[in-house]
Amino acid sequence: MEIIGLIGIFAALAFFIVAAMKGYTVMITAPITAAIIILTNQMNLVEYMISDPTNSFMVGLGNFVRNNFPIFVLSAIFGKYLDASGAAKTLADWLMGKIGKNSDFAVVMGIGIVTAILTYGGVSLFVVMFAIIPIAKPMFEEMDLPWHLFVAPFAFGACSFTMCMIPGTPNNCNIITAAGCGVTITSAPILGVTATIITIVLSALYIKWSIKRARAKNEHYDCTLEINEVKPDVMPGIVEAVVPMIALLVFVFGGSALQIPNSILLAMIVGIVFAAFVYRKNLKGEQKKVIGQGASDAMAPILFTAAATGIGSVLAASSGFVVLRDLIFAMPGGPLVSASTMVFILGAILGTGTAACSIVIQNFLDFYLSTGVNPAILYKIMAVTAGIGGAFPNAGGMFAMLTAMGLTHKQGYKHFFAISVVCSGVALIVILLMGMAGIA
Repeated sequence: MEIIGLIGIFAALAFFIVAAMKGYTVMITAPITAAIIILTNQMNLVEYMISDPTNSFMVGLGNFVRNNFPIFVLSAIFGKYLDASGAAKTLADWLMGKIGKNSDFAVVMGIGIVTAILTYGGVSLFVVMFAIIPIAKPMFEEMDLPWHLFVAPFAFGACSFTMCMIPGTPNNCNIITAAGCGVTITSAPILGVTATIITIVLSALYIKWSIKRARAKNEHYDCTLEINEVKPDVMPGIVEAVVPMIALLVFVFGGSALQIPNSILLAMIVGIVFAAFVYRKNLKGEQKKVIGQGASDAMAPILFTAAATGIGSVLAASSGFVVLRDLIFAMPGGPLVSASTMVFILGAILGTGTAACSIVIQNFLDFYLSTGVNPAILYKIMAVTAGIGGAFPNAGGMFAMLTAMGLTHKQGYKHFFAISVVCSGVALIVILLMGMAGIA
């Protein structure tokens, strides 16, 4: 029965991946996937879709929303303030002006650095992208660089070390994983800094090689993307632009140092209050609209991730998954390797590292902590792995990003894979070895 159930699980997850690649919404495909797992594992359909108080699809979905609703909403509102006020655009313009256009490598890496600073400052990934594209496009045209290369600095700045590696980064996945493990987002700083340095160095080498290769192949600027840029009537100055971001980061690190419970939520609230005050002239009575739009923008990401987490709840209760779970639990290398593998597999299948970490936290965290593993090390390993597992081509965010850039998977995904998977993967292996040695 377990083998049949295991086959059913693979069939269900194959359906989920194919459906995602064809563009079907996860809100429809997730419950269908859960139902396939339930039926092929001879489980009660109504019970495990709705009524089971522990492992039903709806309980998994609901628990994720209940536990993470505040951070999704607050971070989306903060990001909306930075976007609507023009602060993100002001900072991006200022930084690129300082970096200059001395060489192809300087331009491309400069875009990556600006992206990283904005992301680390709490600006959401899509806000950063829409702030950076209007700056990058004319620079790529002037330097006659092929547009697909834009993916490389964007992946470097937004989808690698600023996601879950560098200490204190206010990424939702990083926050959720830290809270689940009972630590702060500045925990395991040695591992975080080490992973960050490795990823930066390897990514820079890859970007340099990619530019050289594009020149050798005689590739030229080829972007057909149309941009309708909207700016507020009054743009903030550089000082005003960065004040709320600095306030956010100060409270992130201060709250962690003082071990204040839920300090990241407090930091987000402080950042929003600073943004509301500092950007009041730029928004001119539009603050109610900004808050409303920010809160609305949070709904789709949290529900999509929650739906994928619901699959995980059903998966964890199925007899077929027991076979796979036991194999992962018994892997050589101890709990860190096992947890990393579990997060990686779930993230790659479901297309979201956040959901993968949530599934592991909800269903398997007690087992890992019972082995005596350091919770801070476990958090960092899981979080870094989530960023890698969620960067495969079936991820919903991957479709959205490439579409917004005016590129196809064939044109642009190779750069995401090289930086978000390969470069970050090398960093993960190094910090896994350090974590197994007890270094945090």
